[in-house]
Amino acid sequence: MKKKLIYLMLFVLSNSIILNAQEVVKTMPSMNVNPLFIGGNLVIGGGAGSFQLGLNPEIYKRVNDYVDIGAATNLFFQSFNPTISNGLPGISSRSFQLGAGAFTRIWPIEKFFIQVQPEYNYTWSRFKDRGTEGINAGASRSISFGAESLLAGIGYGSRSENGMTYFSVMIDLLKNTNSPYRDSYNRANPIIRAGFAFPIRSKR
Repeated sequence: MKKKLIYLMLFVLSNSIILNAQEVVKTMPSMNVNPLFIGGNLVIGGGAGSFQLGLNPEIYKRVNDYVDIGAATNLFFQSFNPTISNGLPGISSRSFQLGAGAFTRIWPIEKFFIQVQPEYNYTWSRFKDRGTEGINAGASRSISFGAESLLAGIGYGSRSENGMTYFSVMIDLLKNTNSPYRDSYNRANPIIRAGFAFPIRSKR
């Protein structure tokens, strides 16, 4: 008799828990209404004979209220045409960079996130001597190389079912001398990005 009473109490309790859980799920805002987002950022710069154009498209999935996972590409073009100094035009250069990576954004509190992004970039560069005298006048050469990077940093953003806008600052934690995110002294350069994203698929 005692066992039957215990079983009855457990049955009533379990059903009560299930019903309450169902009500909670129904009233919770679903983060999977727009699970896939596409976006990125654009970089344009230049001055004193130089020009830069960069594009970072990305696609990501909102896992829950605290985590986004996604993939990103890195397209970057840079040219440099030195001005004539003391009659010497110098060496001009053209570089094209193509990269890809995956990232995780963790939102520990509203509006702020931590981002980690392993990435691999391949760079093609061409140099030409613009001089008209000397054995190297008019000579050109090309080089290409690849490099791994591990970007990490923090950001600020607005995140909702309708999309996201963000601003982030990251650095490359690896010390690969061929990384596009490190200077000629192998020091990490800050990577400052601002971008947006919008939903591309909805579940209703």
